[in-house]
Amino acid sequence: MIIEISNRQSEVPIKIAHFEKLVQRMLAYLNMTEGEISVAFVDNQAIAELNWEFLEHEGPTDIITFPLSDPGLQILEAELVISAPWAAEVAARNGDQVDNELALYLAHGLLHLTGQDDIEPDDALEMRRRELQLLKALELAIPRNRFESVEG
Repeated sequence: MIIEISNRQSEVPIKIAHFEKLVQRMLAYLNMTEGEISVAFVDNQAIAELNWEFLEHEGPTDIITFPLSDPGLQILEAELVISAPWAAEVAARNGDQVDNELALYLAHGLLHLTGQDDIEPDDALEMRRRELQLLKALELAIPRNRFESVEG
């Protein structure tokens, strides 16, 4: 698997090697072992522009997933774009570390690539369950105030 991580923002320090290993571990857990994935950490303005251009939603968001191959294929091609400042804001509000919030966004984006969707309430709940399962399986910190509907 080819994994490319880029940091296109300056507000939040990003440990490229850490996230390369994390993506690799998540992909292995999800049985996605062949292909190419890129992850770009951007600022709120950049993700807001992409959010409008591709989804016609106003304002910034946490992550946008661009699958370049069909779900379920063994050879994965995709791009994930993550707002690092958004993650920092959410983490600060919840008393968490930004890297834990970014790990959650990665889990979320990669689950989208497995065909998981979160548009309908039941699907969103199932995605939360799978995010929690992935984070726990990799022994990662669980961001606070995010999984009450799943665990409670």
